[in-house]
Amino acid sequence: MKKILLASILSTMMFVSSANAKDGMNIGIADVMKINKDAKVMISLNKQKDSKLSAIQTEVNAKRKEFEKKEEELKNKQALMNKEEFIKELQSFQADVLKYDKSTEQKVAGVEKGYVEALKTLQKDYLDRIIRQVGKEKGFDLIINSQTAVAIVDGLDITDAIIDALNSEIKEIELKTK
Repeated sequence: MKKILLASILSTMMFVSSANAKDGMNIGIADVMKINKDAKVMISLNKQKDSKLSAIQTEVNAKRKEFEKKEEELKNKQALMNKEEFIKELQSFQADVLKYDKSTEQKVAGVEKGYVEALKTLQKDYLDRIIRQVGKEKGFDLIINSQTAVAIVDGLDITDAIIDALNSEIKEIELKTK
């Protein structure tokens, strides 16, 4: 029984390796992390995202100072007000803070959503086609991400060629927010 199982495994392995050898599959590698770091369009997109998030943070910092000032004024008025009036103003103040926080969360989510949409557009309209084009030019049948592969042979990495082709086609993509 063990001999039959071993023979079956060996014949399957031989079939798989002969099928691969017969196909002559040439596999190339692309470093997606490097593309995300070095492609001009990605540098531009990341700057836009950082700029929009920084503007939101600047606005939040200014609004927080305003809220702190209002809170201090409310505390100072507490002794001069009756309890019901104070509670009413405090609740109104807390509602304003909560409303602003929710608005800020929506702005940040809008930036993140716009960023993801820009990445999808970039992938669909440019990157997929460029990877196929460069892979074909280099004689590869399959391109895999370098984070999931270990290259044994030199000359399989087409990352720089992809970045060059991407840079020549598109340098910027607009980050649209809602």
